[in-house]
Parts: sequence; C-alpha cells; structure tokens
Amino acid sequence: MNQGGPTVPNEKPTSRPADELALVDHLKEYRAQLVTLEQQSQASFDRTLLTLSGGALGVSFAFVKDFLAGTQPLKAGFLVGAWGCWVGSLALVLASHYFSVLATRAAIEQVDAGRIYAEAPGRAFATVTKSLNLIGGLAFIGGLVLIAVFVDANL
Repeated sequence: MNQGGPTVPNEKPTSRPADELALVDHLKEYRAQLVTLEQQSQASFDRTLLTLSGGALGVSFAFVKDFLAGTQPLKAGFLVGAWGCWVGSLALVLASHYFSVLATRAAIEQVDAGRIYAEAPGRAFATVTKSLNLIGGLAFIGGLVLIAVFVDANL
C-alpha cells in the first residue's frame, strides 16, 4: 500500500523544468545580446578604421604640402609606403563589408536549408571577412609606423 499518496507514472517534477526553461530563455536572451554587441562592435571597428585611415591620408597630405614646402623630403619612400598602407586599409575594410554581406546571405541559406549547425556559419565568406578586418587593421598600424619614420627623418 502506498502511504505517500497516489503516484502518476512518468510524472515530472514541476519545479525543475520551470527552472530549466527559465535558464534556456535567459541564455537565448543573453546570446541575442551578444550577437547584437558583436555586430555593433564590428560596425564601430569598421567605421573607426575608415575614419582613421582616411584622416591619416588627409593629414599626411597637408603635412607634406605645408611642412615640406620648397624642400626635398628625406626618406620619401616611407611616406609613400604609409599612403599605400592607408589606402590598402580603406580597400580592405570596404572588401570586408562586401564579404560580410555574402557571409550573411550564406548563413541565411544555411538556416533555411537546416545546415547551419552542420557547416561553419557563413561558410568561407565569414573567414574571409575576419581576415580582411585583421589585415586592414594591421595595414593602418603599418601606415602609422611608416609615417612616424618619415616624420622623424624630416623634423
């Protein structure tokens, strides 16, 4: 005889699933926040890199025109190299935008086809985007180093 009361076969405890559902909901919300944060951070990085590279080009043109007027600059190859790095940085960021769109389209196709967990999201386009962003940032820094050498030689 069961003195603890009637039991229902396969009955699940009510408190645990509610806690698990709350945790799952919380993790979904947290993940959505992380995705949004990543998107905002990437957009901010791209915008900052475009602004800095474009600004560095403009400032360096003014520097050459105003500061070195009438004199032959020393180590001019470093200046040309810096310009090349900054133009390259701008081009790489623009290319990363294009590949980011392709990665997003590929991920949408993967979700629609039910392959998003079986393949790398965005496929190779996502990897290309990350690589272009990294190289674009390094090109900007390379331009800073080159312009520093040029300025040092001409001050």
